[in-house]
Amino acid sequence: MLKAIVFDFDGIIVDSEPVHFQAFLMVAKGIGLTFDYEKYLADFIGFDDRDAFRVMLDMTGFEGDKAPRIAELCGQKEKAFDALVSAGVSVIPGAVELIDEASAAMPVAIASGATRHDIDLMLEPLGRRDAFETIVSADDVARSKPDPQSYAEAVRRLAAEHPALGLQPGECLSIEDTAAGVASARDAGLMTLGVTTTGPASALREATRVIDTLEGVGVATLRRWYG
Repeated sequence: MLKAIVFDFDGIIVDSEPVHFQAFLMVAKGIGLTFDYEKYLADFIGFDDRDAFRVMLDMTGFEGDKAPRIAELCGQKEKAFDALVSAGVSVIPGAVELIDEASAAMPVAIASGATRHDIDLMLEPLGRRDAFETIVSADDVARSKPDPQSYAEAVRRLAAEHPALGLQPGECLSIEDTAAGVASARDAGLMTLGVTTTGPASALREATRVIDTLEGVGVATLRRWYG
């Protein structure tokens, strides 16, 4: 029985993956890397900033302690991202309508590989911060997606807020746009809905169901699909 929904953020609520790509590219050029959007989707999508830069440093043959260099690169990327977001970011069609309907019917949360800074920066203009009972960002976990920590923590927090529900992971639905996100949710025990806003359906084949758009998808539809 569907009792709660946990939304991914980038690519599910806001169309921000192209913005992340541009910010990553701006910083990566400083360490001698360049890549196109297709390579970004193939190699980095779904990772948090820390893991993405860890992979990039490996690609450059970097030797030594990666931690301080990764922290420096993450800071550069945050500044680049802020500047790009100031121009505006589009909302994924159907997302706000589903958030409004779902939050009136059941507990909802966000579990994202983005930093809390990035999430707040883009969520605030939507005026929907209060719709989410909790937000789990990359800052809240030691290992982000595809590790299950993000979704496990989101369910734990929702269960603590609603003890009467006896909420279990299998009663929660994850809505995701990446293979890493689907893997994270699945391994945490959640049901999964993949949306092809970022990549092809084949990349989301491990999801319980895959759709092309959130437009027209409401709580009644989700309950019909997931019980």
